Amino acid sequence: MKTTYLLLAVLSCNIVLSQDYLDKQPENPEPGKCYAKCVTPDEFEEETIVVESIPSYNKLEIVPAVYKTVLSKVILKPSTKKFINVPAIYKTVVDTVWTKEPYHKITIEDAEFEFIDKEVEVLASRESWVAGEKDPDCPSIDPNDCRIFHYRKDPPVTRNIPVSKVKTAASTQKTKIRGNYKLVKRNVEVSPATTVFETIPAITEQISRKVVVTDEATRVTSVAAEHIDVTKRVLVKKGGMTAWRVVPCTIPKRIGVVPIYYSSGSAVLSQKSKRLIDKHIWTVLQSNSSSIVEIGSHTDSQGSANSNLKLSERRAKVVVDYLVKKGASSERLIAVGYGENKLLNECDDSKKCSNLKHKENRRTEFKVF
Repeated sequence: MKTTYLLLAVLSCNIVLSQDYLDKQPENPEPGKCYAKCVTPDEFEEETIVVESIPSYNKLEIVPAVYKTVLSKVILKPSTKKFINVPAIYKTVVDTVWTKEPYHKITIEDAEFEFIDKEVEVLASRESWVAGEKDPDCPSIDPNDCRIFHYRKDPPVTRNIPVSKVKTAASTQKTKIRGNYKLVKRNVEVSPATTVFETIPAITEQISRKVVVTDEATRVTSVAAEHIDVTKRVLVKKGGMTAWRVVPCTIPKRIGVVPIYYSSGSAVLSQKSKRLIDKHIWTVLQSNSSSIVEIGSHTDSQGSANSNLKLSERRAKVVVDYLVKKGASSERLIAVGYGENKLLNECDDSKKCSNLKHKENRRTEFKVF
């Protein structure tokens, strides 16, 4: 695309470059041509006015405090108590300590028995009926009907059986067995340990000190206002400007500079990029005070178009900040973020490319005018 260069030419009148001059441009300019317009200055008259440079004010002065000297008793170390330990008092006694206590040994005496005969009933007394002879007067022909029965009662049958009975019951005998003992000397507390205290007096010192009699205060002093004479320029006649017109011109040469590159998603300048900026841009800005630099930053196609546009703007701004920090005027730097709109290769959203291919698009280009 061709570029139209506007040459701010000096004609036969005095030129005053105002903001209106810079904002208003010729309508429908033709590519490759230069345009100029003449601006007539405003006319002024001078008058003197009196300006109050310092208003009247109150000046405050400090009135020092007044002291008097007094003697005060200061306790350097307060009184305290010293505690003294009184040990316990003991006496020696002799105690018997049984190493083996005495006990009673028990002896058993078995029981004694004697044997006697004891009559034991081996067959109890019994009663029975015994069939006898036939009754001769019995009319029955059955002999069992006419039999005579005798009732008999037999005494019990006994035997003498030898048995034993306790003559002397079993018993025990106790015999006391002596134990072993030892005589031991030991200390018995007569009075327990106690503490007593004695008072240690305080340590004091007389110290001379200053006491405030009258506190520090302020005193108000009025100071008159001061004035100065100031020359004021008053607009008498408003200047104006003529219409734009075509003038002969020489198109300034544009200098291209090798671009700098970024890591993916980053807007951080590498040390290599800073060295290229120092060598090719900062040196031009120093050597030619009228030069202007366009800083055009780009991204690859990875990510959304909106985020890539913002990333390119950050990349352009970081270059501007770097140059301004070195001393360049921000008015001579034009930062432009193009996003992913000006790819140098085929790596758009429809293509799958390597990181090396995408890196060609992650760049900042410079145009020096």
